[in-house]
Amino acid sequence: MKRINTLVIGAGQGGIATSEHLRRNDIEHVVLERGRIAERWRSERWDSLVANGPAWHDRFPGMEFECDDNAFADKDSVARYFENYATMIEAPIETGITVEAVKPHIGRAGFHVQTTAGEFDAQNVVSATGPFQKPSYPKIVPSTADIVQMHSTA
Repeated sequence: MKRINTLVIGAGQGGIATSEHLRRNDIEHVVLERGRIAERWRSERWDSLVANGPAWHDRFPGMEFECDDNAFADKDSVARYFENYATMIEAPIETGITVEAVKPHIGRAGFHVQTTAGEFDAQNVVSATGPFQKPSYPKIVPSTADIVQMHSTA
């Protein structure tokens, strides 16, 4: 079983951004992705999709899009951008791994994470599984616990 401080599920925009912040704060982590980096941009979007805003607005810090700043990057450019950005920040991404289950440890902090590549013991788990998901708050924390659970749509 691999032990890790933080396990991030998903290597799209949210997972890569999370990895950048964790690295900047020297927090040991791994990002697991079932497909390739930015897989949903590659295979689960319509061909004509473009970013919601101009390139100058939608970029991560320290890296420009390949297109003009006022252009709206197409889906393939966005996927390449995320992949290049992940490389630039040296994000510890492992692709081709599906997370099958996340269960809280009993009697101690952390989570047992079952994947197609084996088991992880993680202190923290971040679900960065993409947009258009129905908000889900895992029932692993008792309502009386002094723990805040957040969803990005909240």
